[in-house]
Amino acid sequence: SDEFRYMIKHPGPSPDFADWCIKRKIKWLAIDCVAMEHPMNTIQRLWHPKTFEEANQKLIDQFGQDWDEMYPLDKYYQDMHLNLFPKGIVHAENLGMDIARAENGRYFIAAFIQKGMELASCWGRFVAFK
Repeated sequence: SDEFRYMIKHPGPSPDFADWCIKRKIKWLAIDCVAMEHPMNTIQRLWHPKTFEEANQKLIDQFGQDWDEMYPLDKYYQDMHLNLFPKGIVHAENLGMDIARAENGRYFIAAFIQKGMELASCWGRFVAFK
């Protein structure tokens, strides 16, 4: 396994994604990687400056804008956490495994979450029913 790639090089949402979720009154999100945030919109950009430069150059090559033009930190730093959670839009991370085998269609998702009070995060089991 490539833990660095898993933790630091996973995908992240487009700049308009959080506003799209708010406009459509999305209640919760799920992702099959380590975080909802793009890692370069977190503290990882400071901890891994070489990787940040690679990501920055990729944006310049593809979109003609650097990271801070496309994702200003005052708006996008931990956007999925700091801007969506206060609006009641929560997310589940690391939902992987069999999700790749799911057929297209609508599903009911059951979330079995550990009981707790004032948790920042916790483990849970998620089941999809067609």
